[in-house]
Amino acid sequence: MTILKDYTYKKIFQSEKQLPDNTLYEYNINVPHIFVEKSSCSIIAGIDKTIDQIKSYFSENNMEYELVEVGSKGLCEYDPVVSIQVPGRAIISLKNIYSNIVDSVLDSILNNILPERELIIGQYSHPELNSWSEITEISDIPFFKKQTRRLLKDIGNIDVNSIKSYLDYGGYKSFGKILTTHTHSEVCDIIEQSELRGRGGGGFYTGLKWKNTLNNNAEKKYFICNADESDPGSFAGRMLIEGNPHLLIEGILIGTYAINANEAIIYIRNTFDLAIKRLKNAIKQAEISGLAGEDIFGSGINIHLSVFASPGAYVCGEETALISSLEGHRGMPSPKPPYPSEYGLFGYPTVVNNVETLCNIPYIIKEGPEKFKELGSQNSYGTKLFSVSGKVDFTGMVEMEMGQTPNDILDITKLQNNPGDVKAIHIGGPSGGFIHPDDFNMNIDFDTFNNNNMWFGSGSFLVLDEENCIVDVTKYYIDFINNESCGKCIPCREGSQRLLEILTRITERPRTNKQHETLLRFKGVTQMEEVSKLMKETSLCGLGQNAPNSIISGLKYFRQEYEEHIYEKRCDAVICRNLKEYSINVDNCVGCSICSKRCPSDAVIGSQRTAHFIIQERCIKCGICESVCKFNAIIVR
Repeated sequence: MTILKDYTYKKIFQSEKQLPDNTLYEYNINVPHIFVEKSSCSIIAGIDKTIDQIKSYFSENNMEYELVEVGSKGLCEYDPVVSIQVPGRAIISLKNIYSNIVDSVLDSILNNILPERELIIGQYSHPELNSWSEITEISDIPFFKKQTRRLLKDIGNIDVNSIKSYLDYGGYKSFGKILTTHTHSEVCDIIEQSELRGRGGGGFYTGLKWKNTLNNNAEKKYFICNADESDPGSFAGRMLIEGNPHLLIEGILIGTYAINANEAIIYIRNTFDLAIKRLKNAIKQAEISGLAGEDIFGSGINIHLSVFASPGAYVCGEETALISSLEGHRGMPSPKPPYPSEYGLFGYPTVVNNVETLCNIPYIIKEGPEKFKELGSQNSYGTKLFSVSGKVDFTGMVEMEMGQTPNDILDITKLQNNPGDVKAIHIGGPSGGFIHPDDFNMNIDFDTFNNNNMWFGSGSFLVLDEENCIVDVTKYYIDFINNESCGKCIPCREGSQRLLEILTRITERPRTNKQHETLLRFKGVTQMEEVSKLMKETSLCGLGQNAPNSIISGLKYFRQEYEEHIYEKRCDAVICRNLKEYSINVDNCVGCSICSKRCPSDAVIGSQRTAHFIIQERCIKCGICESVCKFNAIIVR
């Protein structure tokens, strides 16, 4: 323990050494090194079986090797990703390495033979190592080349289980710097000068939040990292933790020191098993190394770190609801003021920042606020992480300079480089909204979004095409909001329920043709607009205030689609199940009776070898008849 402590101290305060970008290891190694990108995404793709097979291969061949766990570089589409370095050769990165092809891939690489080209992502060249002929550099791949990777720069390179690896990349030098050269107030000043804004959606200035808390003369203060990340479709914070846990720990240590607190809590969803495991390991290593705990390096500074596994609730993304949950109560927002900087956890001044915000802190301290502000746009400096999913060729996480456009993100996530087939982009999760193709050149920054009544959220970026239904996507988000509403304030509790009822009604065919049912459908749009306005103006917290954003933007850009659902009872994307109408093309039907036998509601009738018919009153729109018909006789409208 003493040796590690001395090593760490020397690394932080004296050593100027730092490994270059895209370096996975310190060189002069004599055995093969296997780097596996283990993340939540890759676990789903089967990385654990791949790791087991790699271990089995080297064991059976009685060969020495090093297996290193690293985080995901963001190309979730390529999981499981494995990078291999044999002595004397550059690292080569490979995609979709499932357990059944591990042996053949290793046989090739270890004998300096390239595997199938479709498995190769690229290579990491180095002047002291022989490059692989005709293999693209990782940094030249469009997915990486067109990003601006600050927070993600070392993810995929750093050994996630090793504090030494983080130190080799210059880790904890920012924390060491403030301990030896800056007062609490000076650190707050630096962050305030950087104009860093919270990356959780609200965009409040981080330095101002810290300074307000520091200036409170309470006997105790708390620093909280919100790592709950409850937006469906968002995974940037989780992947930051999984890929570089010590970066977050360093940001938290700096923030805790800045507000003169001695206790920091990481509030994280209990289902994030891998992230929790790596966080706890990183905290333990930091404590053993003397970077956290009592009397850090003899400075008299005490900072204790802990992890709180939350039950998981969307409303706890709001800081007062999160604090209520930490206190053991139901997670429910409180009116402001007082703000947490005045009255927070257990009544003491408290700062709450999210993962992405805190991961920016070490860079700002190390390089200075002006260097940080070289990227981004006015009032929105730095970079932003986006969790890209939907109708794209590369699902995963990207980091772009603030002020870039949706087209810039589409440019690196769609191989065809043709946004013309994109119907819309939904950004910001349940509290976010739709962006129409006409606005794909709008700047993604706080001012532009605020002026357009939009919301960053945690940076989910969902790409939709003509096969997606705007009304159906909106109903999904409103259903989520309705389920997650804490129920404390009437506008959110009742408003979300009312919006869900209206959306459900217009995505179903009326059971009868009675006039009052038709009238209710026709009044749907007007009612949604009225309820949305009321929720935005009177809800207690950001969840209720931003809940109608999908409806407001959907009606603004895709009103015709709503009207088709309401007036014509039609969903052109053929997504809304209860608006579908199934019938049989009698010219194609051969009377095999398979559809009749499989129909759960006995809606299909007919005799053997004669054309069948569907009784619409019995049809439950399950689609089984369409899936079992081999003669293309089922018509869906």
